[in-house]
Amino acid sequence: MVIYPIRRDIDGQGTQLVNWVAEIQSPRNVMQDWNLDGRLEDFLPTFAQWKFDWLDVAGMLREADTVLEYPMVDRDPLPYWTAGRTTLLGDAAHPMYPRGSNGAGQAILDARTLAGCLKREIDAAAALKAYEAARLDAANKVVISNRSLGPDAILRTVHERTGDKPFARIEDVISRAELDGISENYKRIAGFEREALRQRPSLV
Repeated sequence: MVIYPIRRDIDGQGTQLVNWVAEIQSPRNVMQDWNLDGRLEDFLPTFAQWKFDWLDVAGMLREADTVLEYPMVDRDPLPYWTAGRTTLLGDAAHPMYPRGSNGAGQAILDARTLAGCLKREIDAAAALKAYEAARLDAANKVVISNRSLGPDAILRTVHERTGDKPFARIEDVISRAELDGISENYKRIAGFEREALRQRPSLV
């Protein structure tokens, strides 16, 4: 469950406009329809007991003005993005499972790299080829890793080890070293490992 505010005090009474994403596995939406109305009964039971001092999640879900159901899809990596003076960027080039906000993150890396190539190359077609050479393999590795090695690997590991039973301390289920290892490996694949970023020249 991802929850974030969009606008505060929309009615003069302190009410916030909030967006939320409830990610569950479902047999619905096999046609990959991006305009499918969501049905509260399909996912509310999963979150029915989620009540905290600061948020009643089930109550928030019930009060939603609009519920949409989006498919969780990616596509196999493309062999190329550029043809002549046309190229692809972001989801058009590499749609991927939305793990760790990487759809947006990789699109930003694409855009920065493309801007840098256009700045450095006199010929536009050469700039587009240079952009593809810099980004295609890197982005495609993220597409593949998001299928099995993304941040959800932590959730999957904890689920398997606990049998989906409650536990008191995460450290009793998975060590700090394992958590750090999964996180650092994913950062390296996704291109935002701290030391690598520190040493890398500017994309633009």
